[in-house]
Amino acid sequence: MSLEILKKSGKISLETHKFAKKIIKPGVDLSQVGRKIDDFIIEKGAFPAWPVNLSVNNEAAHNSYDLEKERILLEDDVLKVDVGVSIDGHITDSAQTIIFNSRHQKLKDASFQALKATKDYLVENYKTAKISDVGKIIENKIKEFGLLPVANLTGHYLAQYVAHNSPSIPNVENFMQEKFSDYEEPFAIEPFATTGSGFVHEGTDLLIFEHAEDRAVRNKDAKKLLEEIKKFKGLPFSEFWIGKEMSSFSRKFALRELLKNEIIYSHPVLIDIKGSYVSQAETTFIISKEEGLIDLVGIDAIEQ
Repeated sequence: MSLEILKKSGKISLETHKFAKKIIKPGVDLSQVGRKIDDFIIEKGAFPAWPVNLSVNNEAAHNSYDLEKERILLEDDVLKVDVGVSIDGHITDSAQTIIFNSRHQKLKDASFQALKATKDYLVENYKTAKISDVGKIIENKIKEFGLLPVANLTGHYLAQYVAHNSPSIPNVENFMQEKFSDYEEPFAIEPFATTGSGFVHEGTDLLIFEHAEDRAVRNKDAKKLLEEIKKFKGLPFSEFWIGKEMSSFSRKFALRELLKNEIIYSHPVLIDIKGSYVSQAETTFIISKEEGLIDLVGIDAIEQ
């Protein structure tokens, strides 16, 4: 891992979050917001490590923008903006929660303060800290707000062109004894707080895909899409990044062929129970022998 490239990726991540806060207001169309955020990352000389996640209310993760479907953001909505920035496959992963109604402030604070408490602990204890220590801190902090952590969503390590690598970093108390100092790779910590059940399940919406393996496929449009998909080198992608010269029907049919043949797979939107609200805060850390624990994105600056 190149520390200097990761720092540059983190800097672009922070700039992207500030840009997102500037353009996201009640009444905006999230389909256009998503495209603008991804374009902003490209303009900065990087590439989205995945289509920006724009998950609303009880959606915790994996929703994104659909250029063929308007989605207007309402004043009472709770929006999670999860950004991945890749420079030559070196990835930083970060997220913020955007609200407009003060009744959701406690929810937003719960995930952010859980991440902040984790960072404070790791700064002092990065040489000895275990994954289990972080899970306990996150769960306890979120419960202090009278809310629940999402138990089946976790933080994770990152590798070159790998957005989610092992080991995972649970947001609840656990028995994982791995020390953060045993790994040289960056890792993302992402507490989710919820007013719901504390568990997410898969919804029906599919907007994010990933290459699984090469297999024979007859449809010529599917073959054409596959060649484009390979350029992402295994990172997640949006259907709106590919097949731009095809009709919407042809592109969707070709995607279905690739899914059916298990050449690609989807990341369904992850949701808590109806009527609940979920918040998220996330940054990417790395441990350097020279500099100690580094917050590559800067969680404090995201909130300023």
